[in-house]
This record gives sequence, structure tokens and C-alpha cells, in this order.
Amino acid sequence: MLSATRRQKIKEILMEKKSVTVTELCNIFNVSDETIRRDLKKLEQEGIIEKNYGGAILKEGVSIVPPISQRSKEFIQEKERIAFEAINRIKEGMVVILDTGTTTQQIARKLKSFQHITVITNGINIVNELITNNSINLFLVGGKVKNSNFSTVGPEAQKAFLQFSADIAFIGTSGISLEKGLTTSDVFEAEVKRAMIDSSKEVIVVADSSKFKKNAMVSFATLSKVSEIITAGEISSELLESFRQKGVKITVV
Repeated sequence: MLSATRRQKIKEILMEKKSVTVTELCNIFNVSDETIRRDLKKLEQEGIIEKNYGGAILKEGVSIVPPISQRSKEFIQEKERIAFEAINRIKEGMVVILDTGTTTQQIARKLKSFQHITVITNGINIVNELITNNSINLFLVGGKVKNSNFSTVGPEAQKAFLQFSADIAFIGTSGISLEKGLTTSDVFEAEVKRAMIDSSKEVIVVADSSKFKKNAMVSFATLSKVSEIITAGEISSELLESFRQKGVKITVV
């Protein structure tokens, strides 16, 4: 098993259990404790874990993104409500950027009735939803395929987005906080999301309430870059007010 694959699986274990020992991981992956300690050191450098005697714990406030196959089964009703609200921001003739993700996939499903829009995406799952509609001008940007979330990332994808000028972008995020803004767990994803934002006149973040007060590894935008956040789910009035006091427009559906 490649070390990167093993570290991803360790992240998934930590997401579920919050803590793990070196001995447990050695038994799971059938490798030496030196190998596991190197993996944990790397994850510590990424800001994901805190090492302790004999193992590690998930760092408080850190969000680890599960595979898209798992995320697609979570917060389904919230994502559908967000999508219904999001399409009200779209008019015929617009150029729309759709980030990869499960919430944006719900938006794509509701775009099928549109006849004269352009959609630019790095989401293979987004393309699968829209490819049968011949009236939608559909662009999939190139790049390295990221299997865990059916997307393209890397310098090629980043450059491709910067060539476009979009009316509106719908962006997903792993975390939203006043301190770090919008965050994701992948450096290459962060670069592509920045390019999407820089290429759009209006930026709308679509994220269920579980993403608030979480910080993933890499910040890709300050809240000042965001036109609006559309969210759904359990969210306190105090938290909403703290964001609105910073000038952030939040729509709860």
C-alpha cells in the first residue's frame, strides 16, 4: 500500500474514532511501528493530529473530509433545500461555475430544466448529471483526477478556470469559520477553488450547518470574498449573528 493511501485511511479511522494507538495501526496495516510513526509525523505536520504517548488524537476543530460516496448519504434533505434556493440565483444566459461536491451535485440535478446556460466544472459527478441536456453548454476542466471526490485538480485545472469569466460560482467547503474563512483538506483543491472565485463576479458558498466553526487544513478564501452563504440545518442565532456582524450574508433554508 502506498504511504499516501495509508495516511488517508488513518484519517478516516481518526474521523470515526477520534483517537488511535500505534499498535492498533500496525495491526490494521501490517506494517512496522516505525512506518506508522512516520505517517503520524506527516499528519502532525499537516496540522491534522496531535501525537501523544503511544498514538495520536484528532486535533480539535479539524475537519477531515470523507469520500464523496459517504458524503452523498449525509444531510440529504439539507442539501436539497440549499439547492432549491441556489437555483433562484441563476438566470438563463448565465455562465455558472459549479464546484465539485455533493451539495453542488444537487444543484446540477435542478439545472436540467434550464435551456441556455453555460456550466463550467471540475466535478465529474456534475458532468454526469448534466451531460444528457444538449441545451446546456457544458465544460469539464482538465487536470489530475482525484478519485475520492470525482474531481480534477492541479495546475491544469487552476489555469483552465482562470481563462473563463463567470457570472456566478457555487463553491463547496470543508469548513467555515470567522478566523480562517473557507477551508479545505487538500492543497490542490484549495488552489482550484481560489481560481473559481477569482473567475466569478459573484461567489455563493453552499454548505450545510455541519461545516460551521470547523477548520480544515488549508484556507482558500476569506469571508470578504463571499457574496452569500446558503445553508440549512441546526445553526444557532448567536452564530449567525456573529457572521452577519462581519458583513457576511447568510441565507438559512
